[in-house]
Amino acid sequence: MLWQRSWLYRLWVVGGLIAVVAVVLRVGLTTQPGDDPPYIVFGAAIGVYLLGIIVMQAFGLASGRPGAEDTAPTDTTAGLPETTEGLRQLLTLPGADGRRARAGAERAHRQSVGLFIPTALIAILLPLGGYLYISGAVTGVWQPLGETGPGIPVAALPGLAMVVVMALMLPRNMRRARQATDDYNSGLGLAITATPQSILLPRVGTGGVGHHIVGPTTMEGIRHGHAVTVDMNSGSTAVLVAVPTQPFTAAAGDDRIEPGDPAPQWAVEALGRVPQDRRWRRMQVDAGPAGIRVDRRGSALDGEWMLDLWLAETLASASEAHQAR
Repeated sequence: MLWQRSWLYRLWVVGGLIAVVAVVLRVGLTTQPGDDPPYIVFGAAIGVYLLGIIVMQAFGLASGRPGAEDTAPTDTTAGLPETTEGLRQLLTLPGADGRRARAGAERAHRQSVGLFIPTALIAILLPLGGYLYISGAVTGVWQPLGETGPGIPVAALPGLAMVVVMALMLPRNMRRARQATDDYNSGLGLAITATPQSILLPRVGTGGVGHHIVGPTTMEGIRHGHAVTVDMNSGSTAVLVAVPTQPFTAAAGDDRIEPGDPAPQWAVEALGRVPQDRRWRRMQVDAGPAGIRVDRRGSALDGEWMLDLWLAETLASASEAHQAR
């Protein structure tokens, strides 16, 4: 993710937002009654901020082409891979079809570029249309249902048209994204088996309805002879490797994973060999008869769920080795 890769992007998003708010407050407080509204200043500040975000995202998308990331080390004692692609290579199953995975990655990247262009246009056209209407540069209003019906500012029509086009293309884009993701993850032995559902629910106290996305994106497969399930929600992920073990828990402490008390000795020893890493801080391990489950707070887009898959499989191997003694 660009947010994680670029300090300049983080600085622009946070610092730029603070700067825009400061400009709006300063100009608003110093504007005297009878002065011309400072639409130009407001529009310029917001426009530069949004344009900077779009430009940096475009460069980030271009630099994120498949194969642009580092490869994974084969010896994890020196540390786990820092990049999503490195983690993917570390977890790729022996004999996997590399060509299918590369083709899926290329299609996913092309689709990301294809979606970025209309999304960027919407991000530019809608605020621009609002600015042109509020400033009085374009005052026309389209009233498709007649003079007594609702009106839409003419300046906003290009942006709204792009929104409609994106909405109409959504089912097709979702199908293509799912196929590309399955191909990309084929080397991991995982495929999407469920996606979030879109539902309408009543809004309490308003008499209207609201749109809600419920349920995770779920990937399932067989890895090393064990069933694996990965659930991805908007703000969390969960990885389950279905290898029954003795019950124990573990959580991060000072970049290391600390077993709960009590914990079986084999689990303590296995966790002691896990490399120290700052990325463990948001995860929790719960093991028992259902298997080894690793939960994480955060987006699935950063690929850290693959860290959790590696950890769960490492613990599963340690459990099986202990049972075989």
